[in-house]
Amino acid sequence: MRMMMHQFGMSLGTRDTGRLAKSKIIEILDNTEEKIIFDFSHVSVVSNSFADEVFGKLILEYGFDEFKTRTTFTNINRFAAICIKKAIENRIKAVQV
Repeated sequence: MRMMMHQFGMSLGTRDTGRLAKSKIIEILDNTEEKIIFDFSHVSVVSNSFADEVFGKLILEYGFDEFKTRTTFTNINRFAAICIKKAIENRIKAVQV
């Protein structure tokens, strides 16, 4: 299943937007075994706040291994990828402490 991230905006910058995206993602993850492809076509900016609210917190809820198995990313710019990677790494570190 492809999730077009631009449905949440071309600039993904707030935790409020992140909460909306995360709730839709959780609904899909909880109701299907299908892999989610996060498609960032037409998204120019992903903030640290949005990345943490969505992807950092999904790691807490599902664990890194399950998240990695059930999701993938496509059409993502370098800056957005770095923000998301950092949010995931920070949440993993926080759990390990």
